[in-house]
Amino acid sequence: MNQKTATPKDAAAVILLNEAGDKVLWAQRNPQLAFLGGWHAFPGGKFEASDALIKIENGADAELEKFIVCAVREAFEETGVLLVRNGERLTRGQRASLHDDLISGRMTFAEILQHWNLWIDANDFQYTGFWTTPQFSPVRFKTRFFLTACPPKQTPYAAISELQNVEFIRPDDALGRWKNSEVLISPPVLLSLKTLSKTEDQKIETAAENLLKDSQTVGGEIRYIELNPRVICFPLKTETLPPATHTNSFIVGRKKFVVIDAASKDKTEQDDLHALVDSLIEKEFVCQAIIITHLHQDHTGGETVLQAHLFDKFNLRVPIAAHRLTAESLAGKVSIQKFIEDGEAFDLQDETGESFELKTLHTPGHARGLLAFYDEEFGFLLSGDNVVGYGSVVIAPPEGDMKIYLESLERMKNLFNLKFLCGSHGSAIFDASGKIAEYIRHRLEREKQVLEALENGAKTAREIVEQVYVGLKPELMQLAEKSVEAHLEKLYNEEKLSR
Repeated sequence: MNQKTATPKDAAAVILLNEAGDKVLWAQRNPQLAFLGGWHAFPGGKFEASDALIKIENGADAELEKFIVCAVREAFEETGVLLVRNGERLTRGQRASLHDDLISGRMTFAEILQHWNLWIDANDFQYTGFWTTPQFSPVRFKTRFFLTACPPKQTPYAAISELQNVEFIRPDDALGRWKNSEVLISPPVLLSLKTLSKTEDQKIETAAENLLKDSQTVGGEIRYIELNPRVICFPLKTETLPPATHTNSFIVGRKKFVVIDAASKDKTEQDDLHALVDSLIEKEFVCQAIIITHLHQDHTGGETVLQAHLFDKFNLRVPIAAHRLTAESLAGKVSIQKFIEDGEAFDLQDETGESFELKTLHTPGHARGLLAFYDEEFGFLLSGDNVVGYGSVVIAPPEGDMKIYLESLERMKNLFNLKFLCGSHGSAIFDASGKIAEYIRHRLEREKQVLEALENGAKTAREIVEQVYVGLKPELMQLAEKSVEAHLEKLYNEEKLSR
């Protein structure tokens, strides 16, 4: 493949139950954060070397001990909860003062523990396994999770700006918000909530055992992401443009579903996707179409293989579908049996059999036949290559058109009830309208910079790039030139420049 996936960094998180044991602590990550901004998660963070220097009581596993320390430190930093022994004698004000000492750097966590005669006891924590961020993410963590109870008389709060809406919630209620598309939940948290929901009335040790079994069964690997009960995002390795490494395939619906961009040419990736599709077919669920969003090579290559697989294994004839313009571009390469037009809706069903509509949007600009898909009821947009969670969108003439692209962005930004989006690369975006508006501002600002470069004497696209894209990596120079050419073409067509 063209790019190496990021190496996971060590991290730890705490699954914190309330005193009654019927609620779990979660929080929303600040929407401004680059990594999973706006998503709901458990308190936790990156392992620091100093965590390994703190000794804990009753530890039996030196490797896990340092991650227990990490989880305790992160929980204190993020929520003000101090998961230590002998901490009950501290007042709320003293804990707040110690938190300020830690965050300001006046004292290290080790110094706080030593000075106040506090210690961490391994017996207070149940290890529930680890989860690793999927390979498509530019930032990855191998996070160890620990289940524990909140000490009496300590109330968690948003102690730093990274978190907001910190609350104890019943697992069923948290899942209910996810099922209604009110929140985005990070995959390990969603998996944990589902397991906690099943063991809500059982002992903490039982819940921990079940969570650990979940992690061990799949080796801590998250192969796909359930964005809501209707949409599965399945990242596939493809020959895509840097810095991306994967193209997101989507399975939308369950009892009636479609597969969007079964793009990978890699057999291992194809087999993984086929296994998930097979599991739906074996439940007698119906695949209505295999959809190609547009012509580019990182969005094609696996659809005919999936189609043949479904025929060979289940004797199913599932049509490959795309916009007419995409079909024309792929003539002789891919046989398209169904044309999809703007405004066409797929009548799909979730796992309970409840029907919903997935509306087709023809959104040219990046490619003439590019399709996006919108679930208006859930406010969830599959934006294709119009807006992505990682990397940038290249507008390359003659297939790409900057003016039309901006018009497509405006259309998507103004969709009724728009809340979330997920593009073809990277993770889902919490504030869809805000992200699209950011894209529009960026393109208009880039247009201003192109005009300024021309006024400063630049005559070619390469010379404009050298002025506008300062510090650009050499391997990205050609892509930047194509974007500049798209801006120039727009300016010519609007008669803001003469040829």
